[in-house]
Parts: sequence; C-alpha cells; structure tokens
Amino acid sequence: MVRYLVLVTGLASVAYAFPAFNVPNSVNVDGDTCPVMDRSGLMCPVLCVRDFNNCPDLIQPSECPAGEQLCDDGACYDSCDDVENPCLCGMSASDFDVLYKACPSYSTSVTVKQYNPSTKQEQIEFACAQTWGLVSRNATFGSDTSVALWATNETATTMWNECPLAAEPKLSFTETVCLAFYGIIGAEVLLYLLWHAYKSIRERHAAQMRRVCSQLPKTQVSPSVASDKQYEKGVVQSGPSSIDVPMSDATVSASQLPAGSMLLRGYKNDIAGLFMYGLTLLSTAGWIALLMIIVLDYYGKVKGGVAYGLLANSNDSMSVFIFVWHLAAIWLIAMLACKRRLRNYFRIECSLPQARVVQVEERQEEVIMTEGRQNRLTQLVTKAYNAVVLKFGLNIVAESCATQHIGDNQFIEYRCTRYVFIEKAGSFECHAFVLGETHRSLLDCHNGLTSAEADARLTRVGENFIRVYVPSFLVGLLQELFSYTYLYQMMCLFVWFYFNYFKLALVQLCVILISAFIKVFIRLRSERRVKMLAERRNQCRVRRNGVWVDLDTADLVPGDVVAVEANMEVICDGCVLRGEVVVDESSLTGEAMPVRKLPLKNEAIAYDPQNSASKAYSVYAGTRVLQCTGSSYGSAPTSLDTMVPVDSAEPQTQILVLRTRTATDKGKLIQRILFPIRYSFVLDEQLRVSILALLAYGGVVFGLSIWLMGADRTSWYYGLFVVSQAFPPLLPAALVIGQSVAADRLRRQQIFCIDLPRINLCGKVRLMLFDKTGTLTHSGMQFYSVQEIANTTFGDAEQNIEKLSDQIQIGLASCHAATEIDQQLIGNPVDVEQFQATGWRIENNREGAHSLDTLIAPDHRTVHVVRRFEFEHARQSMSVAVQDAATRHVHVFVKGSFERIKKIARVDSVPADYDAVTAAWAKQGCYVLALAHRDLGEMDLGSVSRMPRAQLEAGCSLVSLLLFRNTLKEDTPQAIAELRGGDTRSVMVTGDTALTAAYIARECGMVDATARVVLGTIEDDALIWRDTATDKVVDDINAEICAVTAQDSQVSQVELAVTEAAFNWLIKSGQIRHLLLHIRIFARMTPQGKIMCVNLHMERAVTAMCGDGGNDTGALRAAHVGIALSEAEASIVSPFSSANPSIMSCVTLLREGRAGLATTLAAYKFLVNYAVVMALLLEVTQFYFSVIVPEAVWIMVDGFTTSIMILSITQAQTAKKLAPSRPTGQLIGAHTLASIWGQAAINIAFLYGSIGLLFAQSWFRCNEFDSSDIDTSLWWLLGDNYEAEVISIVCLFQFINAAGVYNFGYRYRRVWATNYLLVLMYSAFLAVVSAIALADPNRFGCVFRINCGNTQTVRDLGYSASTVHISEYNNPLGHNVMPRHFRWTLWAMCVVNAVVCLAYEKLVVLGPVGRRVKAWWVAKHGDSKIQFKL
Repeated sequence: MVRYLVLVTGLASVAYAFPAFNVPNSVNVDGDTCPVMDRSGLMCPVLCVRDFNNCPDLIQPSECPAGEQLCDDGACYDSCDDVENPCLCGMSASDFDVLYKACPSYSTSVTVKQYNPSTKQEQIEFACAQTWGLVSRNATFGSDTSVALWATNETATTMWNECPLAAEPKLSFTETVCLAFYGIIGAEVLLYLLWHAYKSIRERHAAQMRRVCSQLPKTQVSPSVASDKQYEKGVVQSGPSSIDVPMSDATVSASQLPAGSMLLRGYKNDIAGLFMYGLTLLSTAGWIALLMIIVLDYYGKVKGGVAYGLLANSNDSMSVFIFVWHLAAIWLIAMLACKRRLRNYFRIECSLPQARVVQVEERQEEVIMTEGRQNRLTQLVTKAYNAVVLKFGLNIVAESCATQHIGDNQFIEYRCTRYVFIEKAGSFECHAFVLGETHRSLLDCHNGLTSAEADARLTRVGENFIRVYVPSFLVGLLQELFSYTYLYQMMCLFVWFYFNYFKLALVQLCVILISAFIKVFIRLRSERRVKMLAERRNQCRVRRNGVWVDLDTADLVPGDVVAVEANMEVICDGCVLRGEVVVDESSLTGEAMPVRKLPLKNEAIAYDPQNSASKAYSVYAGTRVLQCTGSSYGSAPTSLDTMVPVDSAEPQTQILVLRTRTATDKGKLIQRILFPIRYSFVLDEQLRVSILALLAYGGVVFGLSIWLMGADRTSWYYGLFVVSQAFPPLLPAALVIGQSVAADRLRRQQIFCIDLPRINLCGKVRLMLFDKTGTLTHSGMQFYSVQEIANTTFGDAEQNIEKLSDQIQIGLASCHAATEIDQQLIGNPVDVEQFQATGWRIENNREGAHSLDTLIAPDHRTVHVVRRFEFEHARQSMSVAVQDAATRHVHVFVKGSFERIKKIARVDSVPADYDAVTAAWAKQGCYVLALAHRDLGEMDLGSVSRMPRAQLEAGCSLVSLLLFRNTLKEDTPQAIAELRGGDTRSVMVTGDTALTAAYIARECGMVDATARVVLGTIEDDALIWRDTATDKVVDDINAEICAVTAQDSQVSQVELAVTEAAFNWLIKSGQIRHLLLHIRIFARMTPQGKIMCVNLHMERAVTAMCGDGGNDTGALRAAHVGIALSEAEASIVSPFSSANPSIMSCVTLLREGRAGLATTLAAYKFLVNYAVVMALLLEVTQFYFSVIVPEAVWIMVDGFTTSIMILSITQAQTAKKLAPSRPTGQLIGAHTLASIWGQAAINIAFLYGSIGLLFAQSWFRCNEFDSSDIDTSLWWLLGDNYEAEVISIVCLFQFINAAGVYNFGYRYRRVWATNYLLVLMYSAFLAVVSAIALADPNRFGCVFRINCGNTQTVRDLGYSASTVHISEYNNPLGHNVMPRHFRWTLWAMCVVNAVVCLAYEKLVVLGPVGRRVKAWWVAKHGDSKIQFKL
C-alpha cells in the first residue's frame, strides 16, 4: 500500500504533466483560457552578503545580547568557532574570492504575481528582492535584481544562497559488498551443481533399490491355529486385502501407487550432503536477512545513520531491492515446495538395509464435496489443476522415518505403526498376530508367552504405546508460518516496509501474527487433547514364563495373558479367558450402561472380534473395568476352569491380548484423528479460480499503472501494490473468520467441531439421515406388556406380570443376560428393563457347581440358570436353560426377534394370525420380541451342560410376545418440522424393524399422517412391495412414484421403506439410485449398511448423518457432515459432537452452518469489493491525476476500516429459524458475481460522477493539480488538492458502506440491525467521514488534510485557523477547502451512492428482482440441483 510513496520518484522522472488526456489549468468551465494566477505562501531563500550592513532592513541581524557575538550564519552565539556558514555550501573559506555572510532567514512567505512553474525559482527570488527593497516596486519580472547567483568567484555585494547540488553517490556494483555477494552466489551455484553431479553418480542404481509396501499388516499365525490349518509355526501370510504390487520396479512412482500402498526409498547420510543442507538453511535465512538489511538501509539504520549509506542512492537501492526480492521469492517458493524432501535430497539414496532414513511416499486422496453443476471455468481450472498435481506429484505425501534397530531387526515407525524389515521380502512390513479363530483355539493360549516369544513379538509390533508428538508453541508457529499464504504476505510486507509505509505494515503484521497465534493455539490445544487420549499406560500383572509378573502395559504383545482388576483401564483389545468382566464402554460407544463380558467357551465357536456375536467375549482398549468376578461366577463348565485346576494364587479374571497399539479399535481411531482424509468443499475448488481471476485482474491494472506512470523502477513497486490489492493478504483469513465465529457459537451451545471447513458444508446440507434409537427416540426401552400364546391363540396383552402363567414368569425372569453388581443391574437395556418388570431378584449365594445364576421370585420361588447362550446378531436370538428348584424340571427358553423365533419354533405352536398381530404391534411403535419354551423334564445337569445349542433350542413352542416401547424425545417432531421448513429432507436409517421405524417416522412427522408407507422386503428371493396398512402387494412401485412425482405438494403421499436385505437387492439389481430419494426408511441396517446408505445419498446431495456415536460411528465419519449426540471418545471421528442428546442440535448446526457460509461469502465479497475499488477506482484515478490521497486516509482504510469491518461482518447473528433455501457456496457463481460487479459498477459511476461534478465547478477549474507545479519530494503532501480530496471522501464512503451492504442476509442471519457491532462501527465511521467532508477547517479534518490549508490562508478565507500543526500545503492555493454548498452536494451524492448500493443488494441481488431472474433462468435452462420431496 504505500502507493503514494512510489509515485513520488516516478513523478520526478516524468518530464510532462499528468493527466494524460487533458492539460491542467488550461481552460475554465466556460472554455476560456485560464488566467495566470498568483502564488502565495512561498518562502524566500537565504541572502548572502559581504557585510551584515548590506542586509536589507527587513532581514537586518538583531543586536546580540551581552556576552554573545554575531556569527556568519546571521545568529548570535557565545562563540562562533563551531558555527557553520551556510553561504560556504560546505566548502572551505579559502575556496572563495570574497567571504560572504548569511542574513537572517525571512520567516514570512511571499506572493508571486502571475506565477509560472517553469520559472518558479527566479520568480521567488524576484518577489523576495522586491519585498526587501532590493528592487523597485514598479519593476517587472526579468529586470536586473542586482543580486548575484552563488559562485565561489563572485564579488558582488549580495548573492542568493543557492548551493550547487552535490554529486549523487553512485553504486558501481564493484564494491566489496557487491563482489562478496557475487562470490557467494557463484560459489553456491557451483556447489549445488557439483553436489547434484556427485549425487547422480552415487545414485545411478537407486531406482532398483526402491520397494513398494502395503499398509495392511502381514498376518502371523499362532502355532495353535497353524496346526489346525496345517501351517508351520512362524509362517507369514498376506493379510486379507494385500496389494499385489511389484516389489522392485524402477518404473513405479508414488503417483502410480494403488490405494493402501507406499513407496519406500532408503537414504544414508553423507558428510558433503550435510554441509550442503546446512548451507541451504543458512541461505534461506540469508535471503530474508538481506531483504531486512536493504530495508534498514533505506531508513539509515545500517551505516552511520545515513539513508542509503550502503547502497549509495535511491535508484540503486530500488534496483537492488527488486533484484534481491525476486531471487528471495523464487528461493523461498522452492524451499516450500521441497520442504518434505529437502533433507533427503542432501542424502544418498541406498538400499533399505543400509538406510539410516526411509522416505515413505503415498498418494493423498482428496474428497471433493460439491453440489450441482460446476461452471465451465471452474471445470477448466480444476482440470488444469489436477493435471499439474499429477504431473509434478503434488498429491504425494512424503515423510522421513529414521531407521531403528533392536538386535538384528531393523524397523521404522510410520504413522504410529511399526514396520519391520523382512530380508526375504526386501522391504518393511507391519505385522499382526492371529492367535485363534475359535473359542477353543484362543483358550489354548491360556499359558501366556515366554520372555523370548514376547520379545520377538514386541520387536514385530512395537510397544503398546502410541506416541503423539505435540510441538512447542514456537515450533508450531514456525510450522504455521512456513506456508505459501504467509510467504505471500511476508513478501508484500517487505515492499511496504521498504517504501516507508511502516505504520500500516506494522498494523498488517500484527493482524497476521495474531491470526497465526490463534490458529496455532487452537491446533496445539486439539493435539494435546489427542495426546492425552492416545498416550495411556499403567502397570498390570502378566503371565510370562508361567509366572505372574508386574509389567508396564507398553510391554504387552498379542498372546499375553493379563490379570484383570477392578478400576483398571484396558490398554489393549482382548478376549476374556476366565471370570466375568463388567466394563464401561461409554468412551467408545457413548452408551453409559455398563457392559458385561463373558469368558470364552471351550467349543469350536467361531470368534471374530469385529463380529457382534463375539463382542460379548471381547474387551477393548480405552474401556474401564468397573468390576471383575471370580472364575466360579458365571463360568460355565465349558470354560477355562474345566481345563486347568483353580489355584488360590491364580487371578480369578484373565484376558488374552489380541491386538495392541494401532491395531486396536482405539488405535485406529487415533490414527484417523492424527492423519485425516483431506476434504475439499466447492468453496475451496472455486477459490483457485477466484485467485487466478483476481491475479489476472491485478495484472491488467498493473499494466495500466505502468502505462500511466511510465516504465521506470517505481512502476514495478506500484504494480506490486496493485496486485496485492487485487488479492488482499487478508483474503485467506477472511474465508475462515466466519467458520471460527460459527464454531465458537456452536461451542457455547455445547456442539463441538474438530474440522472447521465442515461448518461451511453444513450450510449446504439437503439430506439429513437419522439413526432411530437414542437419536430420534430415548435410548432405553420401556416394558409395555406381554401377550401370551396358548393353543395357537393369542391372549390379551397383559402389563401385570403376576397375572401371567408361572412358565412365562420364569422365562421373563431368566431369559436375559443381565446381572447384578453392587446392587446395580447391568447388561443390555432391554434385558435390564425386562428383568426389572418381573420383580425377581438375583441371589448372590448360588447353589450347585453348574449354576450360573440363582433367581428368586417375590413369592420366594427359586430358579437356577444352568446354561446361557448370549444374543447373536446372526441368530437374532439368545437362550437359557434353567432348573425349577421346586419341580427339578429343566426348561429351555429362547428369546429373539419375532421373525427369528417363528422360524425356529414348532409350526403347530405358531398362531395363524402371528404375522398380522406382530405387524400390528410394530405399527404401534412397539419393539416386539418373541419367547419360545421347551420343558426337558428332570435331567442330569451335566448332560444339559454338554448339549449343543441347536439341540437345546430344537422343538421349542411359542409361548408369548414381549412388547417394549421406545418413546420419542420431546423435541423430535419440532426438529423434523424445522428441517422440512428449511428445505431439508429427513431420512431414517435404523437397525430396528421397518414397521416400528414407520410408526416412529409418522409420530415425529418425518412421514405425513395421511401418507401411505410401502415396505420393500425380500420374499422367496424376490423383492416384494407391500402397503404396510393393508398388507396388499404393490405390483408397480414405479407407477406409484410417478403418480407422487406428478403432484405439486412438497409432502409425499407415498413413502417407501426397505429392509437391509431389500436395500442390498436394489444395489445388486442397479435400481437403488432410481429409488433412493423416494425411500424414507432404511430398516434393519447393520453398521456397514448404514455406511453404504450414507455414501449413496452423498452422490445426490450434501448429506448429514446424526447418530449417538455408537454403532453408527462409521456412517458419521463417512457423511459430508456427521454429528454425534455423544461426548464419547469415539465421537471424535465425527466432525461434530453434541453434549445435548437432542436432534435440535442438528437444526442448530444447520442454522449456524448457513450463517457461517453466508458470513464467509460476505467477508469474501467485502474484500473483493475492496480490491476492485482500491485497484481500479482509487489507484487508477490517482495515477491519472498524479495525486495520492493523504496518508491518514490510507491508514484509516487499511489499518482500521478493512480489519474492523471484516470482524464486524462476522458478528451477524444467526437466523432463529431455517430458511427454505440455502446460501450460495460459489465464489464465482452468478449470485456472487452479480453482487460484486454490480456494486463495483455503481461505485465507479458515482466516483466518476463526483469527479465530473468537481470539474463543473468554476472555483475548481484553473485551480487543478499540476504535477509540474508542486514539490514532488514532499510525497506526503501530494493529497493537498481538490482531486485527492474528492477521491478520498467518495472512496471512504464506498469502503464503509460495503460492510453495510454485505451485512444483508436475513434469510440465514438475523435482520441487519441485530449485528450490533457492525451497526456501531458502520455508524461511527460514516459519522467520522461525514464530519470530515462537511465541517469547516478544524483540527480533526486537518489530520486527514481535507478541507484544510495553511493557517494564514485559512484565515484569509474567513475561517478560524486550526491550532493543530500541519505541514505547509503543497499547492499554489495553499488550501483545499471546498465551498460549503459543494461539500453538501458531494456528501449527498455519497449518501445516494450508499443508498443505491444498499437497495441494489437488498432488492436486486437478494430481493424480488434476483428471485425473478433466477426463476426465469431455471424455467429456461432447468435447475442443476436434484429435486426431491421433503
């Protein structure tokens, strides 16, 4: 910015006057030739005389006080020894024929009649001589004044003290400092060439040494599993998804790697390379230091306090600065581009076994989040950008990992995972150990490991501890600053500092640093939070070499057996070998209910920790043990206790370590947080186009500036200023200010964000997917009733348990997995609710060796639980075998989904209307389970314990339905209604039954009360659509959809629902995309099915997913916007999490997202408006008239108006309700461009209209600014004219009003006046500018040099002179005070300008005109957005 500083030296080198298309002061408003004007306020030069008596009377030296003497400079001093005679002009007295003395200076200015700039000095001397009486009053200019010109051989009585100009020092560029610079640069270039040649020779075979490695682990099978599968001990096999890539291929580059694979390149240190790397760092610092030295030399801070003391003069200094600035910019850009590979460039590439460092390269995938069609320009730029990225490998992430050794094993740590060098493969690989695939094979590992086995495994998988590096604040700040954005800002600031614009440069520097400090603080705080989450360790007891020892959990490896104690934190994933464990998994699932974990069974039951059936036996890292029980509690005869004798010293509860470190679920969570996928929003895509457009615009104005200024050194500076205005350094920060403000507002409403760019994405959400249980409804189930089945006939629903048959009472009390710990029931919420409804209790003193639990009824009946089979998702059922203590009969009860129990129960026990009754209950919103029973009579309990599950459950008869209700949250209907009113479609994705989901959807308003729900299910391997109300088959679902689509209503009268089986069928048949946006309910969905459902919706529009952060974590992470209604650690993978479990959080998130997006666009448009007005209006207009607006105006614009107004715009309050539309997210869309260029056109018209009005004033014409008529060295006074004054006032109004214009947006933000900060600042700034424009000369206005002038001139005009000291005005008039009537006229034009801009934005861009134009365009060309029913 310092635009006016650059103009000064340019003006000095221009021989003709500006402006280019008219001659200043040539004609008046009537077209008549302007008269020659008088010029007042001119100061007289010093008069030199041979004797003080020759001084004219007006400047005769006064009599000196006693003790002082009159010296040669015309003043009195104690001594004249050190007094310099100005008439000598710095020369010796011996150089003169006659010694002259100086008369005292004349403090009063003179007036030159018929002033002619071309003879300015001569006219001033004549006027002074006439004033002093040296020339007759009647004499005319050109007559002899009898005053000689300065010369060493002059002998006249008087002469003018016009010292000859000293020869300007020149830089020959052969000075020592220049030669040193050439030598250093030349030596560096030579050294880099030699290093590159040396490196090329040493690395001529390097391509063959590179290896491709999979990120998936190699699976090492334990001996027990290997023997079952005929493997040999220690065999290593590929993981389930290993990547088949050539392990050595010179043609393979990182950009060609398939997903999930890495390119490994080994490097070793070299002493010459180390020297070159140090030289590179020193050179980087050197370029910055050199620029600083040149800047300091400008201010005279380098050599003796003399400006240009190092670089001789201004022109040479400018040339050197331009040269060094370009070289430094190129060097620093190169350093940024190569920063991740730079160190290894100065190493020698070698084979992996020899490497001291391994460079890991992999492709960084980017997820583009966009909506609708992209305009052709965006498509073209994106295509070109992608081509450049692929060409130069800009999508490749390179990270250097130091090799480490343990014994003979070499390994690296990459992204918290250990990769060990395998000599046979010739590459590094990560490892995982499979200890068993069945319960029995895992139980075989109960003896733990030997120390040798543990050490070997520890070498392969690494210590069970995830280290998270959090840099210090200083290091974090350097990391933040070392980016292209800050480099651009730094290079701009160097130019500003160089040209004495340090005041505003300091302001901008403070803004940039404060912004960087805040970003670093937030980032480090987040990283410390992750560090606390990741770095967990404690002491535990482990079986090693057959004995129990205390170890650090960091030393745990797969295969270790760990003793479990109450209140310990689990630091690994494992399975329970002995005893039972009650854990708190809320940190992972968000469920506050304690979870019971059972010991493995000594059977060939398949075990997969990712399978829901195995989770009852698994514990996970990050959970906390609430209580653990002895081996006799709950340990069935098939457990570990039947295999080994119980030793009193043996820990009663033990787990087997299966996975450690990043192989655990929590470790993977940490990895996803530390190394997230890169997302790009449409705003980011178009930002590239916008930057190119702004730079191109800057280039055009740059060329125009050079044409107006003339091609000299200063034109480069001014051109750079124009480019920096076209792309303001604050623009990148402005794009995230709205996000930051929105994040803070969300935080105050207990919604937390870990990914700020997603906030803008929230503003574009069109599809909102909800989980049901715990999201739309309360988490728990409430017991409703039991409906008995007797003789294949349904009885009445009964809520009083005591009225049920004894058989069903026993089934309700026993067929569950709940248990009691410290008088608290724990287990599945449905099981707990079921048991509590019976009124029975669990007795701690159990009887019999084969008894798991003893249950006692209120009437003291006793039942012993003999066998229990946990609920399995594959079976959709659980079962128990119990012994009635009174009859000694063994009863088997099977409980599960009503569909599953129907299949396994005896056919003759199923009522004919079973499906209709269960469907009716489901339609009423009931969670329906069925209970089946079988009486085995009196049996040996040992025999019961040995019976397989299938045999026990065979032949059971249906005895009842169990009914539970899941009630809606109170504010769910309101939230769904607001989303619909906000043009957002709500969809349910649940694991519950379709009919129950349909009931909840209707209750909450997701499905209209009058709408039909058509359910798609799989029957006989075919997709069948049925009306849920009538159960009639719908033959042609497409006809139903077409009939609905033809309707105008936004509320669909036919809603589709599908089960996951039907959903998968639609995917396989290719029909899902056709029907997707007609399906309202996705039922019986597994976690993987939810992810697939979210992905399909994301193809059609911006999609949000809302869940409780448990089994829908994958879907939350996959969606464009995921919000977890949970504070669990697992919810961290979701971009948003809410401490408030209400789905009103979704409404709040969308409201804040829309407001944030609108604010971001407003800030963007404000700064682009700044660029247009500054570069095109103000700069070019200034150049044309050869004026520069006053310094105080620049400081006000750049130092206060811009930054304060940007901040004020972001304080707009969020709309209270969702609008029926979303703000545009396109930086170069029609809506945005119409706003920006419409405002620019209005501002251009009014600025040039104001200048035209000025040229129509008689008092202005013939008083125009002429660059040949002023002292161009006084650059800060180039605004002392009417032209600069009018430009300043109009542009100030336009700058300030732009903030008010872009504060509109009531659809997504509250009304204009509720942005209190902006209203205050807007009013204050307009009041200040109005006062400056309208007031008579005063102190404040004179600070801005507007409506002010020299003290005497202001008095002559009839105004009260300002008491503020200001520099003398640098124009012939000595003032720029405009007549009052013109001030008011100009002010009125500015007000009209503001009103027109406000009206254009309000009525045209945002108002009815814009809506009609959009409607016309859509009618003619169609809407790019997908249309669907809400």
